Amino acid sequence: MSPAIALLIPSRRAVGSGLLAGFAHLIVAVALAEWFGLSIGATPLLGYVAAGGLLLGAVPVAIWVGSRLVTPTIVVGGALAASAYGTWSVYVAPVVSPTPVDPTPFGWYLIGWVVVLGAALVAGGAEYGLRRVMAARRE
Repeated sequence: MSPAIALLIPSRRAVGSGLLAGFAHLIVAVALAEWFGLSIGATPLLGYVAAGGLLLGAVPVAIWVGSRLVTPTIVVGGALAASAYGTWSVYVAPVVSPTPVDPTPFGWYLIGWVVVLGAALVAGGAEYGLRRVMAARRE
């Protein structure tokens, strides 16, 4: 197997850690959705959101374990925290909470998981490129 292809195949440790983190993220997302009173129901959207919840936890952690890139995990963790805080501060914390008309910030996080994952991958690519440039300058 060529070295270029070997780099693309994740290790068992990376896959296992990623799946564990994916299920943990999915559990946290479901708990937050329940706490915020978001209702998705048994629709095709539920499968889409569940797949996103799993992938948003799994992919950044697998990348971190496999190649020590931290920015994908920071991007996803920051987006999760910011969306959860945004929803909590507007719809849960006030004494009189408004009725949500559109998706809440956390709802957008769940629906727009592809954008969050894409941003995490772009950030990881930038970190990888920066590390390569820095390593080349040291040589």
